[in-house]
Amino acid sequence: LGVTVPWRNSIGLAVREGRDGPFVKSSPAPLLDRCAADPFTLSYPFVLRDGPLWRMWYGSNLRWGSQEQDMDHVIKYAESQDGLTWVRQGEIALGLNGPEEYALCRPWVEKIEAGYRMWYCHRGAAYRLGRADSPDGRLWKRQSAGIEVSSDGWDSEMLAYPAVIEHRGRRFLFYNGNRYGKTGFGVAVEA
Repeated sequence: LGVTVPWRNSIGLAVREGRDGPFVKSSPAPLLDRCAADPFTLSYPFVLRDGPLWRMWYGSNLRWGSQEQDMDHVIKYAESQDGLTWVRQGEIALGLNGPEEYALCRPWVEKIEAGYRMWYCHRGAAYRLGRADSPDGRLWKRQSAGIEVSSDGWDSEMLAYPAVIEHRGRRFLFYNGNRYGKTGFGVAVEA
């Protein structure tokens, strides 16, 4: 299979001692690799420690074909008690929204008052940013992301790979633009 698909990803782990030390791989082997629940590839993990539970949302292909549009890449969900041993049952957290959409990737999950909020990107003709809300982190409902491509310039064709942070009481959305961010990344500030 590693020869018949254009890429093969797995998920690793790096750790560091203290706040200023370098990150070091915890093992020469992947932490998560292909299995019956994820037979093709897995990618883009986002891990959130939620009380005693570790929760992960990650990308996984449902199928593969000769064309890029054949891959059906969705966001799946896994849980762990220790952040090292993960239970994956093939649970799709966020699936595709119609035949024109064939890839969801790079989840970024926040704990909010009403539950959870996921930022992600979705692809049909080109990547766009998406947002979904969930009361439990498992069942998600899509919402408007509140940002679209610009009329011209570096982010006029695509928006991808969101990351959201709060700093000094303000929220910032970082994202890549045209050609996967070839000329850099942008930031939008929540009004």
